[in-house]
Amino acid sequence: MDGILLVNKPIGYTSHDVINVLRGILKTRKLGHTGTLDPDATGVLVVGVNKGTKIMKYLNNDEKTYLSTIAIGQSTDTLDNSGTIIEKKNVQKLTAIDEVLNSFKGLYTQTPPMYSAIKYKGKRLYEYARKGIIIDDIPSRIIEVFDIKRISDIIYADGLAYFDYVVHSSKGLYVRTLSYDIGKKLNYPAHNYKLQRLKAGKFKIEDSYTLDEIQKGDYQLISLSNALSDLNKLVVTDELMHHIKNGMAISLKYFDNYSLTRLVDQDDNLLAIYDKHPTESKMKAINVFLEKVD
Repeated sequence: MDGILLVNKPIGYTSHDVINVLRGILKTRKLGHTGTLDPDATGVLVVGVNKGTKIMKYLNNDEKTYLSTIAIGQSTDTLDNSGTIIEKKNVQKLTAIDEVLNSFKGLYTQTPPMYSAIKYKGKRLYEYARKGIIIDDIPSRIIEVFDIKRISDIIYADGLAYFDYVVHSSKGLYVRTLSYDIGKKLNYPAHNYKLQRLKAGKFKIEDSYTLDEIQKGDYQLISLSNALSDLNKLVVTDELMHHIKNGMAISLKYFDNYSLTRLVDQDDNLLAIYDKHPTESKMKAINVFLEKVD
């Protein structure tokens, strides 16, 4: 059982909670995930199973797409719906919303929220936040927003305004902070009311499984090779099998492209990942998925 499992994370679970549940269901401790989701968030969580954990690093830089419901007129200490209200301002009528959303397209400098797992001087930011300590010099990060658009009407209720938007961005985006910043440009406090991750790289929510489905056995793993379909591919012959099993370098003559390449057998089983040697005219083994032989 090696591969990638797409989980539709339920609300109220941390990403680590999901891994713990899966360890009990799948009877293995060799599990890992990319792209942490907040407990309040739902959606696709990419999980590596057994040898699948070895390819997490190739999937961790993937772009993400989120569906968010924003609440305008009220902000919380966590920037989402689970936090304590810290500011409120009655909303009468919002204008220029789509223009404000469009202003976030392109490069966007964002400061991670205090309630996040980002490390600062050896501790997670949420550890400081839980003690009431505010860090004023959290390092900002530059995110690229490829697209963002409103997909619902504006609903006014109890002095607040709500609408849904979809955002497609590079890795590292905190949608909670984005919602807060959208409110700020509209001159209102704001927070993220709901959040669902629709896509992580090429992996879509439609192809993910609930924990209940996985418990019942109603799921299918994505093979290691298919999960890495964006990489170059070389179908190897028997003459190279000894080199691969022992992690030996391979001559460039076998490769059409000298960048990161997945080596597979005739049945598309992933054997290894190779990359160009920095000093020699060879391709070197980065990861080997076969047992070493004498």
